[in-house]
Amino acid sequence: MYRKCYYSRRTIEKRARRLRRLEKNVSYSDISSNSEDENDHHVQDTQYSKSTTSNSPLTLDDDEACDYEAYRDDEHDSTKKANDIQDDFLDRSPPLYNNSKLSSMKSMKLLMDFLISDVHLDKRNILRLLKLIKFLLPEPNTLPTTWKSIMKLFGRTNLSSTTFLCSRCHQLCGKTTFNTKICRNETCLHSKRSLRTNEIVEIVNLDVRSQLKLIVNRNIKILTKNENYFPTCDISNGSFYQTTLSKSKLNTITLVLHTDGAPLVRTTKQSIWPLFASVVEIPPPLREYQNNIILLALWSSKSKPNVNVFLKKTVDEIKFLMAEGTSFFINGMEFNFVIRTQFFISDLPARSLFLQTTYFNGYYACHYCVTK
Repeated sequence: MYRKCYYSRRTIEKRARRLRRLEKNVSYSDISSNSEDENDHHVQDTQYSKSTTSNSPLTLDDDEACDYEAYRDDEHDSTKKANDIQDDFLDRSPPLYNNSKLSSMKSMKLLMDFLISDVHLDKRNILRLLKLIKFLLPEPNTLPTTWKSIMKLFGRTNLSSTTFLCSRCHQLCGKTTFNTKICRNETCLHSKRSLRTNEIVEIVNLDVRSQLKLIVNRNIKILTKNENYFPTCDISNGSFYQTTLSKSKLNTITLVLHTDGAPLVRTTKQSIWPLFASVVEIPPPLREYQNNIILLALWSSKSKPNVNVFLKKTVDEIKFLMAEGTSFFINGMEFNFVIRTQFFISDLPARSLFLQTTYFNGYYACHYCVTK
């Protein structure tokens, strides 16, 4: 005897829905086949009607034909736009090559409009294509083939500079034909071979003045008002800040530097050390907002930063701003500012590293006394 099989209500409902779905698909397929036949006849009719209309010649009135034949170009039919005239007036770049009708700026603008807007090439392929075009052009030619030279041609300067160093000797790295880094120091153990990524130190220095201008422009209403938005325990109410502020009669921007290290990836020893600065004259909590923080420099390497190498360009730029001052044009008005620094904030390991003193858990590590 066969064993009876009992199914649950859910299984029976699923089977019923499946059968109904199959029946609907069969009915839809029959309807679609019939509609396709009807559409074929309709398409043939429309094609026939289009062919008959296209074979009929276009006719013009006699007056229109006479006007068309008698028309001649005159001095007012200038297709040159006002933007082109303005570009020619502002374009002072040399010609692309000898006896060329186009300047290097205009030819570069035409190329970039086509490569970026129409073809949508990325940065790497654009530079490769520009090198090929430069090779095909007659020599000498002024076609730029690097991104930095392209930006310089259009009057745009890069606000950051990147330097690659050897992680062992901290000397500048050179480039090979395969775009790899090599150490130029002959006495270094890493010389005469391509450096791996964990043997390279990358330092990025950013422009301080341009970031200050953006922050001042964003907070000009707070900086120019005489109202006191600062709490009593803030830096601006300290004795050192007040004594140095009374000596200068101009607008003052006081920078507070702070840094710390963080690993980029947990599986490797690669770490990044950013150097930030905040403006004391902006009251908290606006002072700690991300758009009010100045990024001065970045150190990316598997080793801890060499302070003299890492901070050289940043310290030189801040010293220049402190000695010369700066001015910003905001809303049609010129504001003169005096730049100065207040102090340096970091945790104990970073402080001993940047001040080049004994580590925080070593002998005579205290900065205020000589206790062993």
